[in-house]
Amino acid sequence: MEDKSEPDMKVALKENLESLKESFLETPSMEYLLQIVATYHGLEMTERGIGFAEAILMQIEDEKERLLQSSMIFEMVDLNDDALSCLTEAMEKYPEDVQVKNHHGMLLNKSSKFEDALSIYERLLETSPQSLESLSGKLIALIGIGRHGDVLKLYKTSIAITPSSPQDWHFKGVIDGLLMDYFEHEKGKSITEGQADKLSKSFDSISHIMDGLGPEVSNFYMMGNFAGKEIYHEMLEYKK
Repeated sequence: MEDKSEPDMKVALKENLESLKESFLETPSMEYLLQIVATYHGLEMTERGIGFAEAILMQIEDEKERLLQSSMIFEMVDLNDDALSCLTEAMEKYPEDVQVKNHHGMLLNKSSKFEDALSIYERLLETSPQSLESLSGKLIALIGIGRHGDVLKLYKTSIAITPSSPQDWHFKGVIDGLLMDYFEHEKGKSITEGQADKLSKSFDSISHIMDGLGPEVSNFYMMGNFAGKEIYHEMLEYKK
């Protein structure tokens, strides 16, 4: 099958855009809105996509939700400074909100502001030491800074935590995907081959556990696993 030419791809994207808009009108959702913005971005019409999203988001009465979703829109099109601006405003208005803090830390990690992200996650873990979401964010920050010994310690802490919801299994997947490739890359450097081989057994055992937890949990875990690997390889690319 031949690859589509660029004009053909643009026609397909425009058709998909109209279909997405119709679906959004029938069933408004953040998922559809993100897809619409991403399609505009693919058509090199990013500003129109943002304008479309902003007109929708202005109707959200909950200010915290509006700021969080606005940051997600900006992040979708790699406008990380604008996304951070939304999160900074949210942090100022809702300084104790855990959802805002975790999202802010995640975006700081994505922007390679690892020290700032680390301080957020350390405070979050003081009050919720079992949070796999915050643990995954702290691990990313520690890897970004290069604190390899602390990465090992924190990973051993995460192993002892049993996810209590499908969403928790997503962050368990992020941790495992991230560290599976991290241990392989650092083997013989920041960690010994013996350490890496021993730690890899925890990844092998998880596949047996997943078999008995059902498709929903398995999907959350596998999507998180893929995301963790992607995060780590993006960090490697940034360091080159």
